[in-house]
Amino acid sequence: MNKLNKNLLLFSCLLLVSNLAFSAATFVIQIADAPGEGFNDTTPVAPVGGNPGTTLGAQRLEIFQKAGEIWGQTINSVVPIVINAQFDPLTPCAPGGSVLGSAGALTIHSDFTNAPVANTWYGQALANSIVGTDQDAATADINARFNSDIDNGCSGSVGWYYGFDGATPSDRIALLPVLLHELGHGLGFQTFTSNQTGAFFNGRPDIWTNFLFDLDQNLSWRDLPSNAARQASAINDPNLVWTGPNVTAEFPNVLDNPNQLTVNTPASIAGNNPAQGAQYGPAVPNIGVTANVVLVNDNTGTTTDGCEPISTNLVNSIALIDRGTCNFTVKSINAQNAGAIGVLITNNVATGLPPMGGTDPLVAVPSIGISMALGDSIKTELLSGNVNVTMNYDLTAFAGANSGSVRLNAPDPVVPGSSVSHWTPDTSPNLLMEPAITATIFDQVDLTRELFIDIGWSVVPPVDLGIIFKDSFEN
Repeated sequence: MNKLNKNLLLFSCLLLVSNLAFSAATFVIQIADAPGEGFNDTTPVAPVGGNPGTTLGAQRLEIFQKAGEIWGQTINSVVPIVINAQFDPLTPCAPGGSVLGSAGALTIHSDFTNAPVANTWYGQALANSIVGTDQDAATADINARFNSDIDNGCSGSVGWYYGFDGATPSDRIALLPVLLHELGHGLGFQTFTSNQTGAFFNGRPDIWTNFLFDLDQNLSWRDLPSNAARQASAINDPNLVWTGPNVTAEFPNVLDNPNQLTVNTPASIAGNNPAQGAQYGPAVPNIGVTANVVLVNDNTGTTTDGCEPISTNLVNSIALIDRGTCNFTVKSINAQNAGAIGVLITNNVATGLPPMGGTDPLVAVPSIGISMALGDSIKTELLSGNVNVTMNYDLTAFAGANSGSVRLNAPDPVVPGSSVSHWTPDTSPNLLMEPAITATIFDQVDLTRELFIDIGWSVVPPVDLGIIFKDSFEN
C-alpha cells in the first residue's frame, strides 16, 4: 500500500448514500467543512430544479447524494467507498479559466488478494471492491474538493447550479456533472504514472498502463521501453488511445461521426477534409449544407476575422472567417446576420483544427472549424473563381477515435491535471471524463462505465437507491 496524500481533515458530519435493496455501492461522505461554511453553509436559498434544499449547504449535500446515487447504480462494491469532501476557495478562479474541483485516490495498492494483474497499482476503492475487504480502513478512499468561490462569481458565472434537472441557466455552472467527473477520477479514471516524466509511481506500473497505447510506437505504456518513451507518448496526440476491450466494443454506439468539409469544386482542391464541429449553435444537418464559399470582410483591423458587422453579401453562402481576435460565437452571429447559411472558421496556427468552443443561444447556423492549410487553399481559389463545398460528416470514422480506439487527451505541451487521465476533447457527443465540463454533459457516465470494467470494476444494472443521512459530529 502507498499513500498519495495525508488525511488531515476534521470531520463534522457523515453522509451515507446507500443502496438498500442491492449490493451495488455505498458511499460514505465525510464532510470536512467547518460550521457555517461549505457543506454547512446556512445561507437561505430557494429549492431549484428538483433539489429540495433550503440552505446553500443543504443543496450541496443533496447534489452529493444525487452523484452517489448515479455512481451507486454503476459500480459494485461490498466495501463502503469513503470520500473526504469539502468546499474551499480554489485557484485559479477567473473568467475563461477556473478550477471547479479536484479528486483522486488517497492510497493505492498492489498484489492484494485476487489482484487481476500482479505488480500493478490499483486505487483503494477499486482494490477494496475486488478483494471484498478494506485495504486501509484508517484512510478514506477518495479526497475531493470543490470551489466555493464559484458562488461568489469569480468564474464570470453567477454561481453553481444545484438543480437535478439539467436545465442549467447559461450564467451558471452545473455542479452535478463536476461531482460525477471528479468522483470518477477517485474511483479509477486516472493513471499514477507521471505524464511529465513518464516514470511509474515507485517504479511500478498501474492498471491504466495496460490499456494506454501509443499507435506510433505500437506498444502499451506498460511495455514501452523507457520513461522517455512514455513522456513522448503523453504528448502524442492523436495517437495516444485506450485499448480496453469494453470501451472498444461500446464506443461505436456512443460516439458520433465527425464533421468534415467536402470541397466539390474546383477540382484542384476537391475532396474530403477533417473539420471540428462547434459546441454552440445547431449541428450540421445529416443531409449536409452545400453552397459557395465567400470570404468575409468586416472593414476593421483584420478584415477577415468577422469580429465586427460584416459588409459582404453572404446570402445563401457559406462564410469563410479567420480565427482570432474575438469569440467563435461572435464570428458566427455576424456571418448569419449577413445572410450566411453556414460558417467555416479557418485556423490561425499551422497544425490542428480550431476548438470551436463557446455558448450563445443566438447562433442559428451550423459552424465548423477547418485547418489553416485548407483555409489558405480556399482563399487562393477564390481569387480566380468560385469554391463550392458541403458541410457534412465522415461516415467512416468516429469523433474522438483513431484506428479503432478512443483517444486520450495528449496535448503538447503536457497540461498537469489534464493530460492522459481524460478522454480527448474532440469526442462528440462530449463525454463526462473530458478535460472540461460542457453544457451538453449532465448526469450520464457514458463510456466511463466500460472503462471501469476494463480496469477491474464489476458493474450492476441500474437500480433505485435509498438514502440515509447520519449526523456524527466526529472530532
